[in-house]
Amino acid sequence: MSKVVREDNGNLSAILTLTIEKRDYEAKYKQALNAQRKKAHLRGFRKGKTPLAYIRKMYGQAILADVINDMLQNELTTYLQDEKLSILGQPLPAEDQEPLDFDVLQLNDFVFRFEIGLAPEFEVEGMSEDSSFERYAVQVDPEMVDKDMDQARKRLGERAEVENDIEANDMLTIDAEELTEADGELKENGWATTFDVLVDRIGNEELKNNVLTLKSGDSFAFNVMDIEKESTEEYVRKYILKVEEADSEVEIGNDFRGTIKAVTRVMPAELNQEFFDKYFGEGKVSSEEEARNLIEEEIVKYYDRQSESLLFRDFQDTLLEKNPLELPDAFLKRWLEASNENTTAEQIEQEYDNFAKNLQWSLLRNKIARKAEITISDDEIFEGFKDRVRNYFQGYGDELVILNTANRLMEDEGQVDQMYQELMGDKLFEYIRGIVKVDDNKIESKAFDDIIAKAREEAMARQNAAAAAAPAIDTAEETVDADSEETEQEVTEDVEQ
Repeated sequence: MSKVVREDNGNLSAILTLTIEKRDYEAKYKQALNAQRKKAHLRGFRKGKTPLAYIRKMYGQAILADVINDMLQNELTTYLQDEKLSILGQPLPAEDQEPLDFDVLQLNDFVFRFEIGLAPEFEVEGMSEDSSFERYAVQVDPEMVDKDMDQARKRLGERAEVENDIEANDMLTIDAEELTEADGELKENGWATTFDVLVDRIGNEELKNNVLTLKSGDSFAFNVMDIEKESTEEYVRKYILKVEEADSEVEIGNDFRGTIKAVTRVMPAELNQEFFDKYFGEGKVSSEEEARNLIEEEIVKYYDRQSESLLFRDFQDTLLEKNPLELPDAFLKRWLEASNENTTAEQIEQEYDNFAKNLQWSLLRNKIARKAEITISDDEIFEGFKDRVRNYFQGYGDELVILNTANRLMEDEGQVDQMYQELMGDKLFEYIRGIVKVDDNKIESKAFDDIIAKAREEAMARQNAAAAAAPAIDTAEETVDADSEETEQEVTEDVEQ
């Protein structure tokens, strides 16, 4: 029988020495050779009649390696399951592993040495009724409601021609005629065009400020390349000058005189039942007061989601501070380097602290989730996708489209894992919040916006710094079910080399 011997290596790592003796694999090897012989059809021999020595010479080494690989995988998997080891990452060939020689003429015992990283044993501290946290309760500024109401009215408003001063969001219809470069006079037989431009889209600030001082019927000189932000020559010729294919060779200068033919502005929708039904949904609102209240409720919900995200971050930071988990650092750095071909040891060293913090939080999160018996079902993931699609359509999407999109997302392993993590985070947050004490701290919306902006900057910095991929953090059984076959084979191939 194959056997596994464990030697603890200190700092949560261990060496597993697995011996596969000749008597354990010889019969399987011969059986595999005979199976190859039966299906082999080599020149000069009838099918199934190729001499066994010839089969051994041609295929023996590869067959022997496959047999040993299969046995190695099964033995290592069984050991990890039986010992109920919680490992980090995947086993790596030990640094003192001797190269293997699959000599088919002299069958020998095989000895494999693997290093494994072990998850620390711990109990979660800092999560009890005595733990106190603050949550921001944002006070909505009435000006925010005014702004949202104005935007809603403009969104459903209609454009109308105006004669008074021009504003930034006005649309101009401009008749333009080409000028000579020398004296800025109208060019004889020069190019003429009519186009529309939003004042706020004018690319040159000086030109925009000048236009804002004009009114319908006024004229002004301009460089056609300045009329819209980030314009290319191709774009200008096609959409501003409107050059047809037949005139593609015509040379046109950049200097033009424009006359403002018309100024149109979005006139806000009237505060009547038609507007209320279109914007809020039929029958949901019947007065301006109700509309303002509903807008305020949505703003409060928006801030509540952000406030709870900050609260969850505080949960994480507190738990990490009160549970400084030891990790098998040396092993994990080796594993990261082996798992990321394009990452150097120097990069891993630089990024390791952020990686370790993410790993520590994963361990804490999984421990709490197991204690709370938090699970995420396929049905919950499916409903999560449906909610995500509804939010994308702002609640107005066709139900059949929503179902079809959710079904497609369920087929994407990456999307499923992302949704699983989101739902797990939500349930974990609610579980912790139900245990600890949370006090509301009232704050003005502008001050809270500053806090959120700073938190986003910090989160982006952490995200950019943590470039190393997060490891699989599972019990031995879960690791085997997920990735063991591919990983163990790769490990064995590394040992052979």
